[in-house]
Amino acid sequence: MLTKEMEKLVKENTIGLVATVTPDGYPAVSPKATTIVLDSTHLAFIDLRSPKTKRNIKANPFVELNYIDVFRRQACRIKGKATYIERDDKKFDGMSKNFTAWGSLFEKAKGVFVVEILNAQKILSPAYDDGADEELLKSEWLAKYNTQLS
Repeated sequence: MLTKEMEKLVKENTIGLVATVTPDGYPAVSPKATTIVLDSTHLAFIDLRSPKTKRNIKANPFVELNYIDVFRRQACRIKGKATYIERDDKKFDGMSKNFTAWGSLFEKAKGVFVVEILNAQKILSPAYDDGADEELLKSEWLAKYNTQLS
């Protein structure tokens, strides 16, 4: 189950890494940038270009998702069971109200992945073990990031 803190982390860092297992047993990780929180026990993301993720989930529905706030040095690790809603399924149209932030992108969706959350945990950098301040970490890492862009 997602806590409010984890929900905020997912919403603010919508590019998540979704790990699946290929039919021949190999791990596969794919970035997904359309994640929404449906409720404290369900996430969803759009299938825009995800034929391998779809294939993998049909073979083995268990997934792990990670959403990382690189500036605050925090993450949310979610284990779950994914299902796929095809575009021609009645449930697909009902999902559209959840994806209004993506506008016309949803119209291009081939389907929607829905993940039932089986376990979720917030992960903090070891810097917090030494009393690091969240906002100070954020400003330091943002400065470092901006310096690298210059």
